[in-house]
Amino acid sequence: MEELMKTKIAVILSIVTVVIGIFLIWYFTPKKYSETLDGVYYQLGTEGIIEHIKVHIDGKLENHINGNKTFHGLIDFKGDKIPNIPKDRAELELHYDGHNFTTIFSPFRKLNGALKGRIRPDIYQYGWMYTNDKFTDFTIKLTMNGSLTLSDGYMITFPASDREEAMKKSQKLIKEFEQQ
Repeated sequence: MEELMKTKIAVILSIVTVVIGIFLIWYFTPKKYSETLDGVYYQLGTEGIIEHIKVHIDGKLENHINGNKTFHGLIDFKGDKIPNIPKDRAELELHYDGHNFTTIFSPFRKLNGALKGRIRPDIYQYGWMYTNDKFTDFTIKLTMNGSLTLSDGYMITFPASDREEAMKKSQKLIKEFEQQ
């Protein structure tokens, strides 16, 4: 009887160990993250919005043992009035390390239209992005290699449908980052 009980316990512990192992492998394996979100492009210090835009994020999202998430990928904005990066620049990249803040940048310049893959390292900063721990709400202070003034700078917040929602989300995300 005692031998049967030990066997049952060993089988149950083996099953639990395998299930936990499978879950951990799934949880810590980087996952494809591709989202297109509606956002708002607006200027601080003025009323209304400048434009409703689409923001597309595409890359790999990874969970870590400390609970943080990291993301490496590309970000793209679609709209008529939103500032575009210069034509000779690489796509905008986003390298998020789990601390509710990152920069959005283009890491290099394409030479001669990138014929035969010729590039030159030359960082172009587009803006500073603040996000929540779940990587679901975002706000970006646009810098575009310049400086941002808090009274009249430009912002992108997503997902958001109007300026009021965008402003509230933006203030919350920046405040959460500053309190860390």
